[in-house]
Amino acid sequence: MDIDSSLLQSFVQSTPDRATQQAILESELQLAISRYFQTQSPVKYSLQKIRVRPRPPRPHPRGWDAYDVRISVIDHTRPGVLGLPSITLDIAAPEALSQGSIAPLRLKEATVWAYTLERITGEKLRAFLSSLPAYCTKVDKPGEAVRVKDIFDIARIHRERSLHDHEFWTAVGKEFQLACESRLIDCLGLQSFEEDLATIQSSYENDPTLPESINFDQAWNAIRDVVVFLESIHIVPFKFPIDHYSQSGLHGDFEQVET
Repeated sequence: MDIDSSLLQSFVQSTPDRATQQAILESELQLAISRYFQTQSPVKYSLQKIRVRPRPPRPHPRGWDAYDVRISVIDHTRPGVLGLPSITLDIAAPEALSQGSIAPLRLKEATVWAYTLERITGEKLRAFLSSLPAYCTKVDKPGEAVRVKDIFDIARIHRERSLHDHEFWTAVGKEFQLACESRLIDCLGLQSFEEDLATIQSSYENDPTLPESINFDQAWNAIRDVVVFLESIHIVPFKFPIDHYSQSGLHGDFEQVET
């Protein structure tokens, strides 16, 4: 299971020192996990080791500092098994959030504040753009594989939530714009998504992890429909100039692009 989380902006502002952040995360995670295991009857697991490492190792020039967490657990039901895989947790740098970005997810043991489907969809649109050459060039980061899994996921959501649900997709658009603002990602409309479309199609069709339930044409038609809708309600195009970035406030200067 892929478990992701984000630092709260208030935590980073009140505790700006990375070494202190790291120490607090290690302490709080160790306490929380150990307490959870100890409530089990009988106790099946115990925490062996927890490691929190900053990512990148040096402070990020724009304050986008994150952490990788590896959690090693002892399984008392299998005492002879050594070297169990670590549980990994990705703690991302703070994101700008709206009131519609998160909602309580009530479980048997606790209530967890999780991203709403609107925010998840907006983040997947953002994540796809972040893997394309235009953004990699803008922020001078190494190129990465095109995030075709996000295309598939958006198409799945599109199947469940028709574009006739204007309220949902309008909220998606606002979350998409807010998520892009946190990482200074520009969207000029459909042309941004279609950057090097041949490579996108090849990557999608040759990805062995994607189910065959949605082929590339179906997935890309969903992307096109969503982006055209966001253009129609004037969410896109937009740009966030990199030279006006404010590290302390997480907000760049917003520039709505006229069409």
